[in-house]
Amino acid sequence: MNPEQLIEQIERGRIDPVYFFSGDEAYRKEEAIDVLVARVIDPGTEAFCLDVLRGDESDAGAILTAASLVPMMADRRVVVVRDFDRLPQKDREAVVDYAERPASSTVLVIEAPRVNLKTKLYGRLAAAAVSVVFYPLFPERVPAWLQQHARRYGKRLSTEAAHQLQAVVGTDLGELAGELEKLAVFVGGRDTIAAGDVESTLGPVRAGSVFDIAEAVGEKDLARALGAYQRAIDGGDAPQAIVSLFVRHLVILWKVRFLKRERRTDDDIKKKLQLGWGFNRFYNRYAAQSRLLAGRDLLSGFEALYEADIALKTSALPPELVMRRLLYTLCTGQADRAA
Repeated sequence: MNPEQLIEQIERGRIDPVYFFSGDEAYRKEEAIDVLVARVIDPGTEAFCLDVLRGDESDAGAILTAASLVPMMADRRVVVVRDFDRLPQKDREAVVDYAERPASSTVLVIEAPRVNLKTKLYGRLAAAAVSVVFYPLFPERVPAWLQQHARRYGKRLSTEAAHQLQAVVGTDLGELAGELEKLAVFVGGRDTIAAGDVESTLGPVRAGSVFDIAEAVGEKDLARALGAYQRAIDGGDAPQAIVSLFVRHLVILWKVRFLKRERRTDDDIKKKLQLGWGFNRFYNRYAAQSRLLAGRDLLSGFEALYEADIALKTSALPPELVMRRLLYTLCTGQADRAA
């Protein structure tokens, strides 16, 4: 079963006694757990009907005790076990034994990162439970996910608006969900969120700021790069978000450059990379910048961005100084020793 089918079944009221959620896409797992809890438990009764336990802080005894409790003020209770893979082997086996003969009055949700479902233990668990693997979404599937997510707010997200939102924000599902919630509030009583609403609430496309910085770096124009960075800051972007967007941007330029060297056509490159509407819309600028930035610029750029990301997270230096040094290095190829 995939995540979309799972959400559809839960919303139709089909609730199973045991679920096993695994995989690396953390936001979608949390979304599924939230939808399940909301469907089973009435608001205000969570203290009586919901237990959340962690594999590194609990054991089989505590989990099985929680699962066997009689629900209060509800027909069923929910027990969520996070980081199931951190339980000792013996405890995991005891929980899987329960999953094969679960109580009808409890919904047990077992969560783990990506695991090998072909092992005996996880094979048994996957067979006993509703097993869903949450893989990271490919970029071309993000708009459809956004449209489904918008229904949680009682809104219809137009296809153009979904693509525009992805072009502005990127592919981080948590950040996209946050911006979508703001859009739902912004449109108020209207049923549909349109592309114009995205433009109104998020302002200029963030990708535009990154394009401007990249073009300035390619032309070794430090003054322009600093000006583009300041416009991004004035538009509400945080320094670390700009670094993340720029890393993604350079990765795309690297791929375009590589495929161009293989003499691929523009249509072939778009089809090969499958980066969605936003990439296709700005493709000509990506192609131009891939020619402008030499291979050594891209390599040194990745190194400088990595160092800036670490400095923003761990250094006591002001973010403004870190970013000024980054742009100086990108434009000159030399570290800013005087800053």
